Parts: sequence; structure tokens; C-alpha cells
Amino acid sequence: MKLTEAERKENREAIARMTIPQRIGYIFEYYKFPLVLILISAVALGSALYYRITRKDTLLYLAYANIAVGDTLDSALDEGFTRSIGADPGKSEVKVYRNLYLSRDASVQNHQYAYASRLKIMAAMTDGQLDVLLMNREAYDIMSSGGYLMPLENVLKRNETLYLRISSRLTKNIVILEDNDIEHQLDESVPYQAVTETVANAVLLSSFALFEQAGFSDDVYLGVVGNSVRMDMVLQYIDYLTAIT
Repeated sequence: MKLTEAERKENREAIARMTIPQRIGYIFEYYKFPLVLILISAVALGSALYYRITRKDTLLYLAYANIAVGDTLDSALDEGFTRSIGADPGKSEVKVYRNLYLSRDASVQNHQYAYASRLKIMAAMTDGQLDVLLMNREAYDIMSSGGYLMPLENVLKRNETLYLRISSRLTKNIVILEDNDIEHQLDESVPYQAVTETVANAVLLSSFALFEQAGFSDDVYLGVVGNSVRMDMVLQYIDYLTAIT
């Protein structure tokens, strides 16, 4: 209802007689809904601005499977690469999935952790958000047998210098084309059978300086997921990892 001029004057005079706490209470009581809307809008705007300012462009998606990477190497694998291609680490990054564990160990704790890690890897691959894996032999065998890794020989030949440098470190592994694993698990009397092929689908990194100096007790392998859409960046990354002396 619209107030008359006399009513508005009376309200102004009443407000003028109020103490500061009374005025604050009055304003909150009669204007709390608009104030809440303004507050929500301000928070939403601030969050959007913060995200825009702090968001980094992802150059590459990387995962560590069954390996523990120290801070020095971790920085080299992310910020070191970013700087090496002339990008600003404050605006660009290598997105890293850490602490992933893949295993065929049937113990309850290991199985649950491995199952969760496998789901995370599969989800990242499905979303196109995984390009390169650094892994130990066990994880490499699992990813290779599942057919998740890209054959590397022809890909690496796009960069002749790179291919000549690491061709002797290409590693072959078994890829299962088809099998009767489900039938075998349901009935162990059914012998397991599989059709396989051997593919060069990883690079053994252990003897390259960056990884040799990191002191890994086991070999470290690099694999590229089969559906990566950032192959130019992947080749730059492999070149960076294997060229450091």
C-alpha cells in the first residue's frame, strides 16, 4: 500500500529518533529479503570472479599409478614442463591425478582402493580428461592388457629426433583382444582363454635423468591413453621428460 506524504514524514521522524542499533534492527526487519538477495548475488558474483581469475588452462592430464612422486619431481612434471614450452604456470598447468593404485590383489583393502582408482581412471578417460600415465610394471600390465594404452611407435615417429632418442626404450606388452574372463570367473571349471597381441605401448623412463635422479626402486613406464585428443602436447611432454639431462 502506498504511503501518504504525512505517513512518510512520520516514519522518517521515527527513524531519526532511533538509536543506531534500533535503526539496524529496523532495516533488517523490513528489508531483510532484498538484503539476502543482494548478499547471495554478491557471493555468487565474487565466486564467479574468483574462479575466472584463478582458473588455469589445462595443457595435459597426467596420472600417477602405483608410484610415489616427491615434491621436486612433481614440480618438474607440472610447472617445469609448463615453463619449458613458454607458458605461465600461474595460468596454465598439467592436471595431475595422484595416489592412484591398480592391482589384481584380492585382499579386501587393496581391492577396494584399486577398484576406486580404476573407476577414477575410467571416468577420466571417458570424459577425455586423461592423456598420460606414469606407472610401475603392475599398473602397466593392467592398463596394457585392458587395451587402454595407445601403440606408440607410429605416433613417436612424428618427431624423428624424439623417436631416435627413445626407440630403444619402447616397451612391448600384451593386449587382450578378447577372452572368456566372465565365464571363467562364474565357473572356474571353464579354462581361461584369450586372444592377444603384443604391442609397443609404453616408454621405459627409469634410465632418463629426470627419473634416474628421483631414486625410484622400481621401473617407471609412460603410457598414453588410447583416446587422448592432445597428441601434439603429449609428444611435447614425452620430449621434455626424456630430453632433460
